[in-house]
Amino acid sequence: MNFLAHLFLSGDNQEILVGNMLEDYVVGRIEHPRNSHFSENIKKGILLHRLIDSFTDTHLLISASKSVLYDKYHKYASVVIDIFFDHFLARHWELYSTEPFDVFRKRVHQAFIDHWHLLPDKMRPVIESMIKYDWLKNYAEFWGIERALTGVAKRAVFESNMEQAVNDLQAHYVFFDENFKIFFPQLVQQCTSFLQENHFSHNSIVIQ
Repeated sequence: MNFLAHLFLSGDNQEILVGNMLEDYVVGRIEHPRNSHFSENIKKGILLHRLIDSFTDTHLLISASKSVLYDKYHKYASVVIDIFFDHFLARHWELYSTEPFDVFRKRVHQAFIDHWHLLPDKMRPVIESMIKYDWLKNYAEFWGIERALTGVAKRAVFESNMEQAVNDLQAHYVFFDENFKIFFPQLVQQCTSFLQENHFSHNSIVIQ
């Protein structure tokens, strides 16, 4: 899953949300001494991120979705699907959340501002751009997805052609949309259970 899904699935706690996004910048075991400066809630957010990735990477519907893209994008097919699914979450927001999308985005932005001191130097420009250009809102539009794919393609180690993948989204829109609508409620259940087991809430989430 990409930014929007990770943030949405984090629930109501700011530290869980920030920790979820920090995971990409954390190496190895969460209890390693290098991570001792993180609070327990931040660590739970990191673990939630890993749960989301593990569940997603091993799901049959994700494999089916990637298979449509693999010949063009190879190992980057999973990255493309992550961004596609953020598009469908943005488009179908009211199906999964009772919190207005505008309110959610402001809450997310404020969480990062409040925890700016925890963000690694490499992460800060990404979050600054996310806030300034309102990436989360833009995911609902094809041009927003194209921009996201282009940004990821520029950071890829090898030539990926991911910037062209918006054409595949349009060509197979119903297929990807249907897969998302089956897959995402299952992921919601997994994350809601994690939050409940760790005594956190997600008061706006819609359980289907």
